[in-house]
Amino acid sequence: MSLISFQQGFLDSVEAYTERKLHHKFFLQQLIDETTKYKLYDMFEELAFTGKYVNGLLRAVKIGQSNPDVTNLQMIKEDLMKNLEKVISLIKEITSNLAAEQMNEIKVKFTELSREQFTNLTQLIDDLDQVKKYLNHLKRADN
Repeated sequence: MSLISFQQGFLDSVEAYTERKLHHKFFLQQLIDETTKYKLYDMFEELAFTGKYVNGLLRAVKIGQSNPDVTNLQMIKEDLMKNLEKVISLIKEITSNLAAEQMNEIKVKFTELSREQFTNLTQLIDDLDQVKKYLNHLKRADN
């Protein structure tokens, strides 16, 4: 069971803590609003965790492509694709109660994997990585 609580200005706090501007702050706020409205805290936490993991896999692929000593690059790429699909699935689940127009906007911006959507998705994943870092900070501060 998740212990997330989104205080007012949560995303501003994420930016202050990580010293980075979020790429898709408006969409993250939509995710948070839906998470709060439908009590999907565990799902949001899983999305943040998976986003952080995918961000690490993206870095590993980037490094692995330029390093001939990396022998498991194909396995990393397969894990990356599986977890990208998981991120997309979680986004769809969390936002499933939005109006059709908002759902279509999300589909066009994040979940159809053309080059532009892939860029948007990787930026969002980077944002989720920052959110996860802040959530981890909050958990440590509570202990």
